[in-house]
Amino acid sequence: MSRISQLGPRTFVRNAGFFGNLGQSMAKIVPKPHKYFKISKPFGFAKPPLRLQDKDSTPIFTLQNLNFPKRLWDFYFDGVTRRTRVEAIQKDLAYGGMYDFHVYTKTKGRLFESPISFFRRDKSLYFPNFRVKSLTGKRMDLMDVLDQKKLSILRVYSTDAGFEMTNDYFKIKNSEDNYMSENGIEVFNQEFPNTQILEIVLSENASKHFIHTFVTPGKLLQQRPKEQHDRYLIARRDNVLSRDDREKLLMTNAYSGYVYLVDDSYKIRWAGSGWPTEQEVDGLWKAVKGIHKENSMRLTKK
Repeated sequence: MSRISQLGPRTFVRNAGFFGNLGQSMAKIVPKPHKYFKISKPFGFAKPPLRLQDKDSTPIFTLQNLNFPKRLWDFYFDGVTRRTRVEAIQKDLAYGGMYDFHVYTKTKGRLFESPISFFRRDKSLYFPNFRVKSLTGKRMDLMDVLDQKKLSILRVYSTDAGFEMTNDYFKIKNSEDNYMSENGIEVFNQEFPNTQILEIVLSENASKHFIHTFVTPGKLLQQRPKEQHDRYLIARRDNVLSRDDREKLLMTNAYSGYVYLVDDSYKIRWAGSGWPTEQEVDGLWKAVKGIHKENSMRLTKK
């Protein structure tokens, strides 16, 4: 009897701990409802991006990597490793495809309201660097493309819906044409000579990445102006931007489309999401003109 009485409480405590953890785990995979907000302060990465060749490379064949029993033990039993892995899985379960679709149907892709004006250069935060492939098949750092002009308008999307909802940003005022057409890009270059438009397609999964990389380029090479062929950039989303990274960029929904204004120091100066209002479209081009003026003043001071 004494043995049973000793084991009973321990067994109860262990089971209580199990069910308690289960309850906490279930709570973590229930997503929080999306709250629409207005951007009021700079966002992005605190540290400037690095070119990939400048990053410290970690050797593949190290004693730690070759120690498979240790890696296997850490994967299943090490508390920190397991907790990190479980938290990542919980976040994926909570904010996966079904959640994205639910938020998209509710918000129509408008996740946030654009800022009233562009952010000050000294206060702004950074857009990251990652490897991309152009429409013509060139592989390069995103930084290499950003370096081609003083100011870049990044049009980022993963789906056709994201592409469609950012169209209004690029319509030429008082015209039926847009800046992405053959004639429109000439007008754009005349109006904004030190600015470029980059399209960044972030494929959600391997099958879509295959389509974006090998199927759609043939058609798009005929549809996009030749000048834009190396400014249409493709990357596998989860390979280049983790979920945490995307949250820093406010890029939290796969179905939405995003527009970022990034200057020559790789800083985010303005942003928009989803179907824009007329004020937001005007806000983008006012920001472009304002940063052009800022650059001119900097050159004059030098």
